Amino acid sequence: MKLEQSIVIDCPVEEVFAYRSALRQTAEWQRDVIATDLTTVGPVTVGTQGTERRRGQSDVALDWELKVTEFELNRVLGITSICGDVQVYERDMFAADEGNTRYTTCLEMTGSRLPTAAFHRKTIEALMTLKWRLEGRKGAAQ
Repeated sequence: MKLEQSIVIDCPVEEVFAYRSALRQTAEWQRDVIATDLTTVGPVTVGTQGTERRRGQSDVALDWELKVTEFELNRVLGITSICGDVQVYERDMFAADEGNTRYTTCLEMTGSRLPTAAFHRKTIEALMTLKWRLEGRKGAAQ
């Protein structure tokens, strides 16, 4: 199943990209993520690997193997996530939009029985939480 979703965030592209690519902070804005442990030392870039613990169905914790497959500073972040037979490829694109950021995520998931509507709903929830987190941080800094 494939999905593409965009959102405009009232923050500069550099701030949105930095927050999104800080993989250890994913649990702050993705409800199903419990924690992310990076096994690669240094800044996030192509080849960075780690494990993301997520709540699965029935609240069972599942470990997903992550690998950054694309990284263009302030432009593109690509991540492959694998848990058993389920694989998710995510490509996030960031573009300046009149002082804001247009954040577009393209997702492709294989091997899952999750209905398309549920996958879409979870994606929108995560994007809205990301937006609120970043815009709330902006308001707190002013």
